[in-house]
Formats: sequence, structure tokens, C-alpha cells
Amino acid sequence: MSFISLTPWLVLNAQKPVKGKVIAQHSGTPLAFVHVLVKGTQQGTMTDIDGYFNLMIHDSIPSLELSYVGYYNKTYEIPKSKGFHLIAMQPQVTELNEVVVFPGENPAHRIIRNVIQNKSRNNPERLNTFQYESYNKFIATFDRDFYLERWETERDSAAFRMMDFADKRHLFIMESVTERKFRYPSRNNETVIANRVSGLENPLFTTVATELQSFSFYNNHVTVIENKYVNPLNALAFKGYFYHLKDTLYEKSDTVFVIEYRPQKNARFNGLKGVLYINTDRWAIQNVIAEPSVKKDSGMGFRIQQQYARPDGKNWFPVQLNTDIEFQFPAESTTTPISPIRMLGRSYLQNIEINPPLEKKEFTPYDVDFDPHANLLPPNYWSSFRAQPLDEREENTYLFLDSLGREHNFDRIINTVEPFLYGELPLGRFSFDLARFYSFNNYEGHRPGAGLYTNRRMSRYWKVGGYVGYGTKDKRWKYGYSGEIMLHRRTDLRLGGRFSLDVSERGGTSFNEKQFLLSPSFIRNLYTNTMDITRRQEGYLSFRSLQNYLHTEISFASGKTWWDDMYYFMPGNQNIEGFRDFRFAEAAVKMRLAWGETFMNTPLRVIQLPSNLPVFHLNIIKGFDQMQKGEFDYLKIESKLDIHYSIPLLGEHTWILEGGWINRSDLPWPLLYTAKAGGRRSWIAAPLSFGTMDINEFVAHQYISLSFMHNFRSLLLRTQSYEPEFVLISNMGWGMLRNKDKHIYPQMQGWGKGYFESGFAINKIFPQKWVRRIVLGMSPGIEFMYRYGPYALEDPMDNLTIKMTIVTAL
Repeated sequence: MSFISLTPWLVLNAQKPVKGKVIAQHSGTPLAFVHVLVKGTQQGTMTDIDGYFNLMIHDSIPSLELSYVGYYNKTYEIPKSKGFHLIAMQPQVTELNEVVVFPGENPAHRIIRNVIQNKSRNNPERLNTFQYESYNKFIATFDRDFYLERWETERDSAAFRMMDFADKRHLFIMESVTERKFRYPSRNNETVIANRVSGLENPLFTTVATELQSFSFYNNHVTVIENKYVNPLNALAFKGYFYHLKDTLYEKSDTVFVIEYRPQKNARFNGLKGVLYINTDRWAIQNVIAEPSVKKDSGMGFRIQQQYARPDGKNWFPVQLNTDIEFQFPAESTTTPISPIRMLGRSYLQNIEINPPLEKKEFTPYDVDFDPHANLLPPNYWSSFRAQPLDEREENTYLFLDSLGREHNFDRIINTVEPFLYGELPLGRFSFDLARFYSFNNYEGHRPGAGLYTNRRMSRYWKVGGYVGYGTKDKRWKYGYSGEIMLHRRTDLRLGGRFSLDVSERGGTSFNEKQFLLSPSFIRNLYTNTMDITRRQEGYLSFRSLQNYLHTEISFASGKTWWDDMYYFMPGNQNIEGFRDFRFAEAAVKMRLAWGETFMNTPLRVIQLPSNLPVFHLNIIKGFDQMQKGEFDYLKIESKLDIHYSIPLLGEHTWILEGGWINRSDLPWPLLYTAKAGGRRSWIAAPLSFGTMDINEFVAHQYISLSFMHNFRSLLLRTQSYEPEFVLISNMGWGMLRNKDKHIYPQMQGWGKGYFESGFAINKIFPQKWVRRIVLGMSPGIEFMYRYGPYALEDPMDNLTIKMTIVTAL
């Protein structure tokens, strides 16, 4: 064939790249997942999460057809002289509460059922293994149009300055590069290999962008900013959602169904609304857009987007994750209108490998770890990871905040604030324990004090410190000191010792768990009125195993316990009046198994994030007679199982099963078990304890108790500004006490016939706009409990308690 005869064929088939970006016409917001089709063909693509597209088309093709849910279709004529194409689409005005009537079965239902049936094989976290690198960017910024409107209408000079600020820079910008490895079912490591924070070197916020939303859209619940929402692909929630097949798109041999979804009318569960793009290849999610179905009166809204691709040509895998959060300050919360603050999280996954050969030995015990050189990388390192180069505003943000951070030492401020969040007040290489500054209970009264310990700035491998406190009611000083050394970092193997002269609840149990403000144990401790004084010296060895999920402490302790009330113990058959003290020597093994917990190893500390799986505690304690002056030989076994889980469209279940067993009953009360009463006459409810039981009403040497709580959340009543929570509560327990004649104390009794109480609570009884004005966002409620069964009181009204509940309601 001659060159002359080839020329027409080459002209007809010459192709050129067409690159561009699709935005909303008025706001300029990038539009993700716009279908861009070459006019007159089925050749096309979709914009990515940032609105960009890239097509190869023939020179002879003059235009593109664009379609997007909620926007008018657009035909775009391609200018021959233009290299990059910025295309604006106009939003479509639709009637609210649109009703779509189908003659037969909703065609979207068949598609959604297919997706649900294929969830397991399409869920990326069901793959045997995978690994990838992720570039993450997080930006906080003002809404400049808010200030532009105020400037145009009021000529407010302050608004002009803020508009100028928003035009030039953001409030904050942060970037990171992470490497993640995953091995089913629970091996997971993410290492931060690069980190850059405007104005800071502290890595406290580094993982924010990757933690904003669930990694994929296949779990029964979608988590956004620690809040759970019922997934429209949850089989149990299928009838609670409305689905509408909005469009059908074609990509080569695949068909993509565009389905709008939202909760059914009058649904009261935390649901989502948005758009699903379902590819007929494996019936997998190709794209998803989601936001809350109901805008909360708290002023916070969000919108997430996820894009999936087939990096290995077969398995669908997330490649881009976007999270847009807006904090809208309500008008009643401030006298001066404040611009909404937008937070934009972007994650771009690359170098994805599906089912690579990853062995267990390649994984560390930490889910998130930090490369020590992550903050020291040169600027040119980032260019190979960024999806798009930094724009002028982003560059200016770094320049402005970096110089401001150096001038005002932002890192020093953050290094002070960050420990404060974990109950510490740093002072150089030492930290004050804030929990020791003040506490209160009915035995000690007010307890001011202080605690001082070394921190990681002193050493990562050893720690020493001590505390002191004074009770204004019992008029007694308490103090203690401790020290430990890390022997093995990977297993967190620690050898330590501690001494204390302090008080503790008589007959109480101590599991390896931390208290926090308004936790059930924290509130119940306020009402404790019977305590023993113990002088205790102890050595211990602690370590973690099973991927850090099992924490074990082995210890040996000795000391003396005594008390100052009118309780007496009569040992054996000795003809004495009784005594009010004893010596002990005991060895203990205490274990805590919390499968699925996340551990972040930051340069400052190891951060432990709880999971939703059951937590199991087991204590085995052996007391010795005639050893280290110990006076009693005994064996104690104590355990606790904490179960918490959600049920779609029904709420959340909480179960606490707890028990204790001692091989002998002729022991002093401090070695026995006191029923966990919440105080019948108390006015604040202590959840997961016996609310209708008096303090110290029952004692046992063997017991078992079960606490149940079902929280309907806002399923029973929900409006935009009012979301009370209805909670069902039931507690029961059995406790045996033999040898009661050896205890001289009023009303010393067991509860072997079974103690029962039930009731309900209504939490968050105030509207959200009132709660915002209460310190820390605490919301009051009311609890009603009734005592029944063998230990019910004679007067029915004495069995009823009415108390106030306090829960967080931010």
C-alpha cells in the first residue's frame, strides 16, 4: 500500500489525548464520577474523585456527552486549540420528597441483592493478603464565599480581611505517605514513611486522613469520624432503605448501574443517602457517594466518596477515598457569624498488590508505626506521590504556618496539649498525673494530691515516679512509688516494682482496665463508703502476646491490710473477740484479652484504640500462709466478659458477665466479694451496676452477675434537633456466703437466692442546641429501676429508684 493511499486512513484514525476537569457551575467544586462519553459512541470514562478525566479520542470527534446524577446533561464542544478542558455543569433543581412508582418489583432491588450476595468476595479486607502505598492529604479551610457575601452586603472590613486570607491560604495542611500490609484475618501494619504538617513536626495528627472513614463500603456499618451509620448494603437493613435506578452506563463490555439510595420515609436509624455505581463485573462497587440522611442540629455534616479499580485485572480495590467535613456554627451559639470550617481528607492508593506472599513474621505488633525519619525527608520526595502538584494556596499555607510555627514554637504547645489528652501534664522530662490532682468518694471525701513520673523524653526504656494524696474525711495521707524497665520492645516485656500505702474498696475486684470520666466504675466509686487501708509491696513482670491482643501480668505481693470501722473477723475456733487487720502474701496472674484492638506506636507513646469485639479478663490469685508473714492460704479466680455490639435497625447490645470464686469462705471480708451496688439513694446512675441495691448490702465468697443494656439510640424518636435515647436495662446476680458467724457486722448476707432488677432510661432528654451550651457536651437523662424477686423490699416504693443519667452528646 502506497503512502498516498495510507494518508486518509491515518487521518481518520489519528487520536489525541483530551484531559480536563469537571466542576459545579456556581461553587467550582470538583464533581466525582461524572460519566464522560465520546459523542455517538460507547467509548468513555468517569472523572476521578477530584473531577479529572483523561480520554484518547479521534481528531474527527467534535464533542463529549457528560451526565451526572443531580445535574443537567451537558454536551461539550471540544475546542481544537485548547489543551486542558475545564467543564462546568449546572445543578438540576428537583422537587423535594420525590415519589417514584414502579409497576412491578423495583429494578434496583435485584441489583442491590446481587451486590449483597457478592459482598464477601468483593470486600478487600476478605482477601488473603494485600499491600499498597497511600498518599494522604488533609486540609482545614474557611469558606471564602461566606466572607465575600458579608463584604458585598455589609462592607465589613473584617470580612474583607478574612476573605483575603481565605483566598491566599488554608488554615492547615498536612501530608503523609504510608505503607500498609494486610494478611487475613487480622494481621495489619501501616507504617508512616513520610510526614509533613504545616507549622509542626509533632506527628499527633498524621493518621487523621486515613482514619476519617471506613476503608471500604462493604461492612454492615460505615464509620465516619467515629460515628456508625447503617450501610445500604446491609442485608438486614435492605427493607429500611429506598433504592432508585437512576441511570445505566456502559464501559466497554461492562454495564454500570447508577443507583440512588436513602432511608425509607420516617426511618429513625442512623442512615446514609447518596449514589452507588455498581459494575456488573462481579457485581462490585465501582464508585460510592454518601452523606448523612438527616443533617444533625449539632452543625456538623460530611460527604464521603470512594473509587474502586481492578489493579490486578480481577479484584476490585479502593484507589481513592475522599472525606469532606463541614462544621457549621449555629446562629444561637455566637453573636458574631463565623464562617463554616471545611475539613478535606484525601487518600490516593498506589502500587497496589493483591495476594502477595506476606508471612506472619513480616508484621510487627503495632497496627500503626512511624519511621523515625518520616519528618526529615526533602521537599522533592513528595512529587512522586502527589496525585496533583500543590497549588498556590497550599504552598502558601506551608510557608505561612511554618514560619509562624517557628516563631511561636507551635511544637512546644502541641507537645504540652497532647499529653494532657491522656491525663498528663508534661514538665520537661517529667509528667504530672492529672488523675492524682483530685478525686472524691464517700469514704475519703475530697482527695487532693499529686503524681509525678518520668516520660519518654527521659527514656523510652524505663520509668519511675510516685504520688501522694490526702483524704479530707478520713484525714489520712496516702502515697506510693514505682519503677519499671522495658526488657523487650516487640513484646512490651517489662519488669517493675511498686509500693503503696493507700485505700481500696472492701471486697472489690481489680481488673486490668483504665477508668475514664463518666465510666460506670468511675461514677460508682463516688458512692464507696467502706474502704480498707493496705500497705503493699509488689514486683511484677508484664508482656503482650497474640499480636498485642493479650496482656499478661505476673506478680508477687505482700503486705498488711487493716480497717477503722466496727467490722471484726473471727478466725477459726480461736476464743478471741476478733481482729481488724491481717497480713497477706500472694502471687497473681492477670490477663486481658481484647481481640481486634488497634495499637499506634507514635514517637511520644503507644496509643491503644478499643475494638468492638468482646474483652475477656481473668485473674488467678494464690494466697500463702507462713510465707512473707502471710496469714491465709487461698485460691481466687476472677473473670469478666465485656460484650458490646450493634444490631442494624435495633440499636446496641451491652452484656457484662462477671464472676468470682474462692476455695474457702472463712476469710476476712477484704478477701471476699462485695456486690457492685450503684447506691439505692444515690442521685446519679452508675450503669452496669445494681442501681436499687444499697452499698455493702451483700457479700459473698462465690458470685456471678449479669448486666444487660439495650440502647435503641434514636430509633424510637428522632427529629432534626431532638434525638433522645431509650435504653432497656436488666441486672441479676447470685452470691453465696458461708460462715457468716465469723463476721461481726450488721446485715452481713449473701444473695444466693438471686437478686433481680429491671428498668429503663431516657438519655439526652434536652435538644442538641441546649446540650452545646453545657460544658463538655454532657447531656442529662433519667433512669427508672425496680427491684424484684427474693430480695425485694416490703414497701413497693422502696424498690423503685429514679436517678439522673449523664452521657456525652456531642
